[in-house]
Amino acid sequence: MSISILVVDDDVNSREVLALLLSGEGYGVDVCEGPLEALQELSARAYDILLTDYVMPAMSGLELTRRASALHGALRCFIITGQPPPATLDLGQVTWVAKPLDFDELLVAMNS
Repeated sequence: MSISILVVDDDVNSREVLALLLSGEGYGVDVCEGPLEALQELSARAYDILLTDYVMPAMSGLELTRRASALHGALRCFIITGQPPPATLDLGQVTWVAKPLDFDELLVAMNS
């Protein structure tokens, strides 16, 4: 069975390119344009991995990962951002992925 990934990004180009690249690697990928849509999707279906942008309208990617983890404790969460992680963040909760995104590094992190 393929690993299922939910990609959440308010930027359509980033979201679609990442989905295309991940699909090409054999992952099952769904996309959402924002956190509220993602929470609805996560309420309806379990995913293995959540890849989300950090800065989005309605709520941050960090808040999304907190809520998503409450729904699915085994969900692996990755935040893709150009910003440093908050000083108070326990990095055990999420994997912080720097922009510009290095796709090969993301794959290594996802498979470790």
